[in-house]
Amino acid sequence: MKKLTLLTIPIFLFATDEALLKRIEFLEKELKILKEIALKKDINIQSNIIPQSDFEELKKQVASNSQDISDIYPIVEQNEKKSILDKINFSPELELRADSMSYKSGEIDGEDTTMDGTLATEQRRDQFSKSFEPSGYVRFRLNMNAEFDENLKFNGRAVFSTSSQTNERLCILSRDIKSGSSISAFDFDRAYVDYTLNKDSDYATTFSFGLLPTTGGTPMQFAQDAKRKSLFPALVFDMNTYGIIGTQKLLDDNFLRVVLAKAYTMRDTYYPYQCNRENIDNATIVGAYYDTKFNFFGNALLSVGINSLLDLKAHPYLGPDVDANNANVLGDMFTLGLGIDIEKFANTKTTLFLHTAMSNPNGNGADDDYQIVAGANVDSNSFADNPNQTLSEGLTASGEAGFSTADYAKGEMLSSNGYSVYLGAKYDINNEFSIGSEYNYGSKYWFSATQGAENMFNKLATRGWVSETYAIWNYYKNLSAKIGYMYTKENYTGSGWHFGEPAKKDAIQQVGYINLKAKF
Repeated sequence: MKKLTLLTIPIFLFATDEALLKRIEFLEKELKILKEIALKKDINIQSNIIPQSDFEELKKQVASNSQDISDIYPIVEQNEKKSILDKINFSPELELRADSMSYKSGEIDGEDTTMDGTLATEQRRDQFSKSFEPSGYVRFRLNMNAEFDENLKFNGRAVFSTSSQTNERLCILSRDIKSGSSISAFDFDRAYVDYTLNKDSDYATTFSFGLLPTTGGTPMQFAQDAKRKSLFPALVFDMNTYGIIGTQKLLDDNFLRVVLAKAYTMRDTYYPYQCNRENIDNATIVGAYYDTKFNFFGNALLSVGINSLLDLKAHPYLGPDVDANNANVLGDMFTLGLGIDIEKFANTKTTLFLHTAMSNPNGNGADDDYQIVAGANVDSNSFADNPNQTLSEGLTASGEAGFSTADYAKGEMLSSNGYSVYLGAKYDINNEFSIGSEYNYGSKYWFSATQGAENMFNKLATRGWVSETYAIWNYYKNLSAKIGYMYTKENYTGSGWHFGEPAKKDAIQQVGYINLKAKF
């Protein structure tokens, strides 16, 4: 029997799962019968129903069939794994990017932080200019998707990135050019399952759970020459999350989505440029979104949404000495937005988009403190460990690492509503070449929930305005090159921050870049 089983292994390897399961079921039934006979051995032997010699043969048969099942189970397991892997599609992306950046800062109202804490040295946070060495950045993504049946799908994405920021960190927040430790990172930023009920219905319902697709939303895909990567508009909600999304189809091309999730931020090494992002330490996301496709001077997509970050706690990227321990829960932040994208505008190869959003903060009275103070300037009772500390030590009243002596480095959640506008156009010259231009503006109190933005500089967080112009060349199948220029005018401090009173600022950032991309 053992030899027979070994001879049939090649057949099992090419057999269907159903055939293997039937084989196992047959052997299990046979084994059960043999064991039942064996349990009656005393009666059988005593009554001479089964001779002793036949009973010994039965025991050998039981052992042989047990071994058969043990041999087949690994084959079935291996076959099932192979079947799952066969259903997963892998799609790699590779991007190589180089940036050249310069920065010039005028005065910031109330800013008087100096390089060594004394009045005799240069200003550290304003009134300086600097140029950076060209920086390099590589990002590899491995997209994964599998359709197990018409109702159940899996999607995932692994990400690896590395950059030259160990030599020179692209930071505009200080005169001195800082360096850092290793800036390579590997992580999974997506891994979720879609389960669809009544798929063929006009009112199909889909539940998605896991690491959710909530970054890279519309209209960011046009400048990336890619497909829409998020279910939500980028200006309203562009963050890494894990949780649940419910999608309700409402007839053709109409979708209502509800999200309940927790926000998080990828490790800081994932972002070579960190100066207008915060690291989300805690936030519960509750949001509702609606989008619809229709014909309006072309193929139009209308997006409407409201997003809430409840119990928001976050700390700005101010260096390794500042982490979640320096931050507090400051309250809730709401963002409301409306946008329209039109492709093939007026039967041309032009794409236009216009989005706007408003941020509405609701503080709880708590504050975050990154203001540098000296013991001689305030009540010494507020300094538990070092009542005589000086400005040169760069510490806050609680003895933690500080950022600036100005008032904008400390405060409760933003006190007023903010707003932003984002518009742009792209024109496909032919199948190989396209050009585009974008513009976004953020008001004094604007806060964008874009901490997970795939745009390297998170330009939508800017309190001021940004213009960007680019050209894309698809020079070979799956291969493309892009060259661009971005000009940023900062009008207020705290781009990307949710706390403090923004101070008037006059600063200009210029970036020229080129990238090569391969996508399969």
